Amino acid sequence: MGTLLMILSTLTAILLIVVVLLQNSKGGGLDSSFGNAGQLGGVAQSTETIEKATWTLAGIMGLLSLLAAFNFGGGNNEISTEIDKNEGVSLPSSNEPINIPTDLPNQ
Repeated sequence: MGTLLMILSTLTAILLIVVVLLQNSKGGGLDSSFGNAGQLGGVAQSTETIEKATWTLAGIMGLLSLLAAFNFGGGNNEISTEIDKNEGVSLPSSNEPINIPTDLPNQ
């Protein structure tokens, strides 16, 4: 299930990137590249179609993200590290004083 969610999320993300790149932020978009030929074959509504595709893919991506969160999260995931494994181990300590030189060399 996890692999399927990851594959679907990746494909959705790639499609969403492509669809967003097809749009033009200044209103031209895919329609302006076809010119007057945009009225033939129903291409006149391509801007609305691309916008609907964007919102649909964004919704699918959100849904897949929620499904992945429920699938991968919420379990008893125990994270063990080296610190956890060595919890009872203490560093060796010495009761002997540290020899610190009191004489500084003259320069």
